[in-house]
Amino acid sequence: MKKLFFITMMMISASLFALDFERESELQNGCDHNDGKACLELGSMYHVGDGVLQSFSRARALYEQACNLGNSKGCTSLGYMYENGHAGTNLPKAAELYERACVNGDASGCESLAMLYENGKGVSEDMQKAVDYYDRACNGGDSSSCAHLGLLYEQDGNMEYAVTYYQNSCDAGGASECVHLGSMYYVGGAVEQNEERAILFFKKACELGDETGCKNYEKIKSSYYAQ
Repeated sequence: MKKLFFITMMMISASLFALDFERESELQNGCDHNDGKACLELGSMYHVGDGVLQSFSRARALYEQACNLGNSKGCTSLGYMYENGHAGTNLPKAAELYERACVNGDASGCESLAMLYENGKGVSEDMQKAVDYYDRACNGGDSSSCAHLGLLYEQDGNMEYAVTYYQNSCDAGGASECVHLGSMYYVGGAVEQNEERAILFFKKACELGDETGCKNYEKIKSSYYAQ
């Protein structure tokens, strides 16, 4: 019994050492003084149990406070909770919050709303609205939305738009889209073959840490400049 008690106390002590009371207190103070970013960060701590004991109810309240204080990411985070059952599943409410976040400039809110429209969850399925919101997210620097639009247009046979959105994704840090563009220009067919452009895209992918991009860049660079 004593051994079990000792182990239990050790586990409790370990969990307490993982708590970040100073950070929690600082953010709570900021949130109490209407700092929406502080409310968002504290909400995130409670959402995932980072430095505090996880509490979905506290996270929801803090995200809501952040959202009401004009922090668009707070609206997106709250929408995520409603979409994924962390605040009780309510897809229409999630869509409403994503819309609010998107209007106020959060690209991830635009992307999340686009996904709801694409799949008809919480809203009526509407591909045109989905494309419009993906485009807003892409313009806001969301590389995954740019990539998804590129894929949709490529599947539809519109290579001009596909290349444009893949380019946007690559520029925003989407390494796999840089590789895809490099492959497209190296092989040709869907686009006019252009080894020089292929090299540039593979190089960009490599700089972003993509191993395939690095391998392709070294291989093609050697053969291209040897000519």
